Amino acid sequence: MKTKRYILTSLILTLGLIVSGQELPVIQATIHDSNNYSKSDQIFWQKALDLYSKINSFDIDYDKISLQEIKMIDSLESGYGPMTQGVGCSWYCGGGPYKISSSSYLKDDGEITYNETNIHDFDLFTAWIPDNSNENLTKKINFHFKPFAPRINEIIIWNGYIKNNELWEANSRVAKLKMIVNGKPTAILELKDVNNTQSFKINPIQSIDSTKDLILTFEILEIYKGTKFKDIAISEINFDGLDVHCFGAGTEITLEDNSTKKIENLSDEDWILTYNFKTGNLDKVKVSELIIARHNNLLKLRFSDREIIVTEDHPFWIEGQIWASINPIKSNSNYEQTSEVIQLKVGDRIFVPAENKFIDLISVEKIEEEQLTYTIELVSVDNFIANGLLVKTERTRWTN
Repeated sequence: MKTKRYILTSLILTLGLIVSGQELPVIQATIHDSNNYSKSDQIFWQKALDLYSKINSFDIDYDKISLQEIKMIDSLESGYGPMTQGVGCSWYCGGGPYKISSSSYLKDDGEITYNETNIHDFDLFTAWIPDNSNENLTKKINFHFKPFAPRINEIIIWNGYIKNNELWEANSRVAKLKMIVNGKPTAILELKDVNNTQSFKINPIQSIDSTKDLILTFEILEIYKGTKFKDIAISEINFDGLDVHCFGAGTEITLEDNSTKKIENLSDEDWILTYNFKTGNLDKVKVSELIIARHNNLLKLRFSDREIIVTEDHPFWIEGQIWASINPIKSNSNYEQTSEVIQLKVGDRIFVPAENKFIDLISVEKIEEEQLTYTIELVSVDNFIANGLLVKTERTRWTN
């Protein structure tokens, strides 16, 4: 019943579908973990969820719960049970919608709700169920993202009412969703009629207009009929994406002539220096793209002669010839690495390639306020020099 920490992959097909006079690409689902919950499973995991919520809200002292209850909580935090990837060591540290709206939702049934917030609460035991009193009504769910929120390149869906197997079969499920980006139909997501986690890879999307949100809409086009109810349920839609490895404005990037330029002023016309691990030389490489993303909870790393503002998962090359970050779990679980990223800690020595030396990390300070951050993409290399320090790219564009 493991429901998170998997590698998400899928294939964008070139098939077309005519919708409202437009030919849209159809994206097939990649199937992941099964979410089979019996009624007894539901009771067990619901108790664990309730405990987890009460501990997080300080209604219960963790030190005063039983050993069995501790095991339940630990299981949730280890990735088992009905919690999805959520806000742990994931893209959600920098991304995520700030508002969700829908065309409609079914009225509450006592304490059980069916509103739009259920579709993004990281809990598989809740679901968004649109009002089905008029079958001809459009059924849409909208996700609102702030300008420059980190780019989305993956959609993860838990289709149907996953609370338990009987409810999953009794209620209808989605067969096809139309994906609409800022009012423009973009693709059709074709879901399987299974209670497995399903993922869809998309081209990265982001609002780059500082005055406009990104609004990502999903419209239900076709359904798989339930055995008992006409109600259509989606338990959860989550996202994954890019732009988590970023630097604060003012970070100086070393150019090909050994001068520097602030990262926010770089463009695809700039050539910068990169370190060649085979020769030990500094080579020049052209910037492919400058990416802007909005982040909070950044870190300020201090050295004797400099400092740098960075996201917690950004890898630095340290003494011992290895990449290290403050949050290596996040670095390793969300991005492909040629070698494992290890823990970066105060006292570690970070490489300064221009001087062929290492300098000590003296302290790490948290920065709470939200701010715009920047990262760059390069062709065929995976590193560059920021404030004199050797750092890793988040993504490399490889050429043949």
